[in-house]
Amino acid sequence: MSSRRERELTERLVQLSCILAEEDEEVPDIPDNACETWTEADVREYYRSKGAYTPEGEFAQGLVGQEVPGGSLEQNRKLRWSDPMDDIGTPPLDAAAYQEAAFEHGIPCRPDGLFPPSDPTLERLTKDPLFKPFEKQLVDKRDKLVSAENSWASGNSAAANSRIDLRCFLYVGGETSDGSSVGSRLEGAVRFGDNASIGNGFSAHGGAVETVLDEATAELCKATQGVMCYTTQADFKLKQPVALHKTYAIEAEITKLGIRGMRIFVDARLKDDQGNEAAVCSVQLANVAKISSRS
Repeated sequence: MSSRRERELTERLVQLSCILAEEDEEVPDIPDNACETWTEADVREYYRSKGAYTPEGEFAQGLVGQEVPGGSLEQNRKLRWSDPMDDIGTPPLDAAAYQEAAFEHGIPCRPDGLFPPSDPTLERLTKDPLFKPFEKQLVDKRDKLVSAENSWASGNSAAANSRIDLRCFLYVGGETSDGSSVGSRLEGAVRFGDNASIGNGFSAHGGAVETVLDEATAELCKATQGVMCYTTQADFKLKQPVALHKTYAIEAEITKLGIRGMRIFVDARLKDDQGNEAAVCSVQLANVAKISSRS
């Protein structure tokens, strides 16, 4: 792993630990070298367990090394990232760069898409000039924003094998009423295929429904707040079964910004074709770029 990537990961875990510490002040301070040697999952588990968890204690007994198929967690922790793009540079952090790339790319053709021709929800959003279609953007080896490939929740790879086809549109109708980005919103359409189901053709799995709401809220924040926005807390409520091979509308809106925009609060909902809410969520995200600029 390159030293640059190592530093970026350590900095991200330090910022995450600060956010989690603010959320629960009763948890003891994380060990001094934890962010240099732990994974993100370790840091989150430490705070979830109120400080009772440590990787060493968790894996002190039992199978180790190659005795565990695929390697043990302790062994894999040394890798920390499976992403081969270790030489990635500093990405453009502002929302303007994200929007420029996202709107230029739009939503590329999806050979494995799940929407039928002339879908009413997609047609409405496509014809509305105040909504711009876009797809998730990530930074490549050249430090350029490109449409995501091989994503669990976005693009053709998510729709392949009849799973999830999510299409997002950002509202570009001008400044919000108070001149800030509070009130910024995203709308979209989604269909769930057979392999997003609970199994054997039953309704969509709750995890699949939560995935699309999480993805939509994150993309809204990246497009309006900056590239380095990460979900830190989410509260989902599943209100009714979500059918397979049926179009649902997604609506997401930024409701509040924390001090200096370091935290972003977003509400989102999934609606059926009658306007009934099938699922809702309230999400908090951290804008890591704003947190970094504070230090």
